[in-house]
Amino acid sequence: MPRRLAFANFSLALFLAWSALIPSPALARQAATATKSDRDTRASSASTTTSKDPLRGLDGYIESAMKDWQIPGLAIAVVKDDRVVYSRGFGVRELGKPEKVTPRTMFAMASHTKAFTATALGLLVAEGKIAWDDPATKYLPWFQMFDPYVTRELTVRDLLCHRCGLGTWQGDLMWYGSDLSRREVLERVRFLQPEFSFRSKFGYCNLAFVAAGEILPAVTGQSWEETLRRRFFEPMGMNRTNTDLGATERMDDVARPHTLVKGKVVPVAYRQTKNTAPAGAINSCVEDWTRWMRLQLNEGTLDGKRIVPARIVNETRTPQTFQATRVAAGKLQFSAYGLGWGLRLYHGRLLVSHSGGLDGMVSLTVLVPEERLGIVVVTNYDEQEFYDVLPYHVVDAYLGVATPDRNASMLQARKNRTRLQRAFEEKESSKGATRPSLEPATYAGVYHHPVLGKATISAKDGKLILQVERNPGLAGELKHRNSDTFRVEWADPYFRTSLLPFRLDEHGRAVEFRMKVRPDFVDPMEYVFTRKP
Repeated sequence: MPRRLAFANFSLALFLAWSALIPSPALARQAATATKSDRDTRASSASTTTSKDPLRGLDGYIESAMKDWQIPGLAIAVVKDDRVVYSRGFGVRELGKPEKVTPRTMFAMASHTKAFTATALGLLVAEGKIAWDDPATKYLPWFQMFDPYVTRELTVRDLLCHRCGLGTWQGDLMWYGSDLSRREVLERVRFLQPEFSFRSKFGYCNLAFVAAGEILPAVTGQSWEETLRRRFFEPMGMNRTNTDLGATERMDDVARPHTLVKGKVVPVAYRQTKNTAPAGAINSCVEDWTRWMRLQLNEGTLDGKRIVPARIVNETRTPQTFQATRVAAGKLQFSAYGLGWGLRLYHGRLLVSHSGGLDGMVSLTVLVPEERLGIVVVTNYDEQEFYDVLPYHVVDAYLGVATPDRNASMLQARKNRTRLQRAFEEKESSKGATRPSLEPATYAGVYHHPVLGKATISAKDGKLILQVERNPGLAGELKHRNSDTFRVEWADPYFRTSLLPFRLDEHGRAVEFRMKVRPDFVDPMEYVFTRKP
């Protein structure tokens, strides 16, 4: 399941999947301003488009696809030539309840937050308070990477473009569901061995954006949350947008996240992201988000007011880290990351985008600056790819290009993966039972990992119970699978299950176990816990 797509989803794998279905992006132009009445009139009449309207038939297309994917609710808005030309909600906020999704319905925007964090730092650059290529330790002297050289050379720019050497989502289990503070999370980054060398490859790193966000209070004395409120939300009139999950849940018109649990789409709780807020804590609605898209398409102005210098906007969408390049049909195609934005060529135009993914919610913003076009799609169900298809359907309509049926292709690919997964699970469950090498109680003890801390395995009433400190969701009963491998169903249903193979020493004593938790969505890293003497 693509995530944070994000908190992600501008990974190389996603690019390669898309490259077979879409061609190719150019630079931005400034747009004019529209009145509120223009926007409201057009948005309210969007369902009665004319035959010349690129959005004709969009309502039916969305409704049909939502049934195919079992999506409870979705909201979409389209901006063209500085006007909101389409803004609508579909479906319900929560399964089993009648309340409908509207353009004002609140969703977790997750990794869309990264562009705000990068732009906020850009404001400090414009004011001469920092420079993009300043060492990060100039402002965060306590922050360390695994390699002292990288600690010394890491810049503000490096933190914002996924090239610090950590792999995609590596180390995210530190904050995912934990009670660690933002500072505590960052202090453990020094124990993460890099997946590749510094600045050599793209690795989608939420932790780097958390560090980048901490530069704001270090320089201004004002928190990341307060900076976004005062520098963006308030002056832009994004009155329903916030970075506080508690405040969001107290608002009217709020969507509930949904995910797949044992084959059924069910509502789940919001995921707390305070300890990683600069990477993905914004909550908003498409009505507000159109103002952010208009600002982007106008190179930093909104309703005639300058919010961000144009040079800062352009810097954030300048390629910093290349992900993939290739030549197809004689045309260059590339995928890159700027500062908080993903970039690619699409039919000869620069396409600026970012997705967001968190428990039960996935979304995508796509901007085509040369066409003065922007689309945002937010959904409250995460086991689907329609959110990733829909914006391109709209872009193609405006560009007048014929493209393959991406929705059908993605839907079939999802069905194929599900079938293979079920076959694998059935095969595994049919294997005959074996006995562990040791008596179950002898696996009990205190284990440790420098990143996740202490893990205690206790023998209680003939059962083995695991608890990882500082993360209540990483708890569960160990059930023997085969040999010295156990299976745990985590207390946090979103973590699902993991296999834990133990290693025995020459004396037949359990001395370590290995663990991965949702490598498809949470963290691909294998954590090796070593038993304390």
